[in-house]
Amino acid sequence: MTIFRLVDRGAFDSASLTILNRCRAHGLAGHDEADGFAIDALAASAADKLGAAGEIAEGPSEVSVLPRIAIYSGQAIGYPYWAYYAHALLSLGLTFMPVDGKQITAGALSKFDLLVMPGGFATWGLDRAESLPGIDAAIRTFLSEGGAFIGSCGGGFYASDGRPGWLGAIDATPHYTQEYLLTGAAVLSISITDPVLTRGLPEAVELAYYHGPVFSNSTRAAASLGHFRNYISESRLFIDNPLASSLFDREMKNTPAVLSAGVGRGKVVIFSPHPEMGEFLRKGIALEGYVRRFLPIRGFKVMDETLRFFMKEDCAGFRLIYNALVYLGLFAPRGTATVAPTEKTSPDELLRVLDTVDAALGASFTVLEQQSQAESEEMRSLLAAEFARLKQEWQDVLTGIRGQCSEGGIDDQLAIGLVTALQGAIPSLEVPSKLTEMLVLTELPVRLCAAGLRIMRCDRALETCHEFQ
Repeated sequence: MTIFRLVDRGAFDSASLTILNRCRAHGLAGHDEADGFAIDALAASAADKLGAAGEIAEGPSEVSVLPRIAIYSGQAIGYPYWAYYAHALLSLGLTFMPVDGKQITAGALSKFDLLVMPGGFATWGLDRAESLPGIDAAIRTFLSEGGAFIGSCGGGFYASDGRPGWLGAIDATPHYTQEYLLTGAAVLSISITDPVLTRGLPEAVELAYYHGPVFSNSTRAAASLGHFRNYISESRLFIDNPLASSLFDREMKNTPAVLSAGVGRGKVVIFSPHPEMGEFLRKGIALEGYVRRFLPIRGFKVMDETLRFFMKEDCAGFRLIYNALVYLGLFAPRGTATVAPTEKTSPDELLRVLDTVDAALGASFTVLEQQSQAESEEMRSLLAAEFARLKQEWQDVLTGIRGQCSEGGIDDQLAIGLVTALQGAIPSLEVPSKLTEMLVLTELPVRLCAAGLRIMRCDRALETCHEFQ
C-alpha cells in the first residue's frame, strides 16, 4: 500500500509526531516504524505544511488507536503544574481532558486509558491533599483494571511506596519522603537505558528537577528505565532551594530517574525530574543565574543567543513522554476499541478567553518592563529583546488562532484543554512575582496557544485531505 514515510529527526522535532498523532485522531493510518513513522499517503500534503520531512513509499498501512488522556488538575496539583503537561501533550499533537478529584470519585477514569499525575502535592496522597475520600481508591481501581499512569516528581512520589496515601505501584521508597525538600532544584541530565524509551533521544536528556524522588539501586520488581547522569546548574526559580552538586554526586548520580512497574492489568511509568517542563522554563532558570553571571563576561550577543535558541514546542523531554506512551502500549489496538471520530465544537468560548488572556499578557508585559528598570543597562537591553520577541510571537499566535477559528469548529478536547489551562493562567499573571518567574508565567500561555495552533493547522490540512479522497 502507498504510505508517506516520515523521517524521525530526533528529540527536537515534534512536528512529525504532531502530524502522526493527528492522523491517528482523524482515523487515518499512522504508526511507528523501526526508523521513523508512517502515515496515510493522503496526509503527505499536511505533513509538508507542518514542515515534516518524508517521502512517498510502499509499505504496510496501520491504523493505531489514540489514547484517551486525563491530566489530574485538582487543587493538590493546580496551575501551572498541570499546564506544563498540557503544553507537552499539545506539542505532540495529543489532546486531553483535565480532571479533578470529584470527577474521579464519580467514575470519570472509566472514560480514559491514561492518567497523568503532574508535579505538585500528590506527595501527601490525594485523599488527604484534597480532603476528599475515595480518589486514591478510584485510581488504584483504574490501574488494576488496565489503566496506565505517568507521573513526574510529586506524581512519582504518589506512585511509590513508603508513606500513607501513596499508591505503592512502584515497590520503591524514596530516600526523602515527608522531608522531600531536603534535595533541591536544578537542571540535571538523565540517561535512558530502555530501548523503547530512548528512541530518538541523545545520550543525555537535560531536564528541570524540583525535589523529585531519589531512589536507591536496589533489587526490586520495578524496572529502572533510566538514571541520573550529570549535574548542570542549580535553580532558584520559583523555589529558592538549589540542589547542591555535592548532594547530587553523593546520593543521586547513577540512581534511577525513571521507573516502571505493572499493577494488576495496568502499568506505571514515573519520572523523578520533569520532562514536561519545556525549555522556556529552563530559559528562566538560565536567566536567573547563568545569564546574570556571564553577561558582563561574554556580552549581549552570546547571552541573547543563549536565550533565543532554547526550544519551544520541540523539546527532548516531550519526545521522552511520547516514548513513554509507546512503552505503555497506548497506541496499540486494544480489544474491540475503534478510532472514535474527532468531535468538533464552536471556538467561541476559546476566543472569549483569548481576549481576556491578551489583556492579561499586556498588563504582564507592562509589569515586566517596569521590573527591568531595576536591572543594569546590559541586562535591560537583553530583557528588552526577549520581551519584544515574546510580544511579537504572542500577536502572531493570537492572529493565527483567530484565523483558524474563523474557518469553523475546532477539536472539542483541544478547546476544553486550552480554555481550562488559559483560565488558570489569568490569575497567575496577577500575582506579584520576581521578574524571571513572571516571565515564565507570561510565556506559558503563549506556549500553550502555539502548540494548540499547530494542532489546528494540522487538523485543517488533514480535513482538506479528506475532501479529496
